[in-house]
Amino acid sequence: MKKPPISEKEKQCIREFYEKGFLSGSGELKKFSLSLGRTVPLISRTAKEMNLTNMSRKLCPTLCDQMSKRSKKWHSENEHPKGMLGKNHTKEYSLECGRRASKLWNQSSQKEKNVRICKSLMTRLKNFGSLAPQKGGKDVSWKQGWRVIGGVRKFYRSRWEANYARYLEFQKINGLIKDWKHEPETFWFPKILRGVRCYLPDFKIYNLDGSHYWVEVKGYYDDRSKTKIKRFKKYHKEEKLVLVDGKWFAKNARKISGLINDWEYGSKYA
Repeated sequence: MKKPPISEKEKQCIREFYEKGFLSGSGELKKFSLSLGRTVPLISRTAKEMNLTNMSRKLCPTLCDQMSKRSKKWHSENEHPKGMLGKNHTKEYSLECGRRASKLWNQSSQKEKNVRICKSLMTRLKNFGSLAPQKGGKDVSWKQGWRVIGGVRKFYRSRWEANYARYLEFQKINGLIKDWKHEPETFWFPKILRGVRCYLPDFKIYNLDGSHYWVEVKGYYDDRSKTKIKRFKKYHKEEKLVLVDGKWFAKNARKISGLINDWEYGSKYA
């Protein structure tokens, strides 16, 4: 026997479910369909008619892993679908691609350029955990690299930055602060159309009373760094930022370095 058409009450339930958000392939839609006593295709069609379908909805990590494995297996057993396996574009075609990209960029409006730049920065942050490029490789004097501090493995761009993280972990263990995090949040400047568009502070410190503040560790402030901090203070006036530089290390490093495990020596402030 045919079931009655979707009622207004069921449509409201579907709207609330879709607006709440869910991961594709997680099984949530199937559970929801069973709770309504309707089929998944019927709910999906109804959601499409109500303009609730989101084509950019994120996939469940398990489903992503399964799709990746299937794709890798297929490519390992089959030739490239366009016959390009092991081949590269010619120099002429690469130049042509560059000309097309430049033409598209020049024809774009300032608003479109702004959207593309912000999207690029967000992708870089997602993939590498940082917006700042790694300069000079592993042999630079400020000793950037990966460290495990407080049980978390993170990339620190200098010995000073890593030592300050150890100092914060020491404070946390001894009950002087509630918690700290390294580069947990990026602040964007949506009104800025050129130059520095965002700022990623080094540390967020949580006080015992529930308040917080930000810390930037830097040995040298170039023009770009100064602009970041200036715009951060202008567009996020409610946030407190503390600058930690060579003067702080000259005053405090020798006093606290002996109390902290794994303190990195080698700089003049150790």
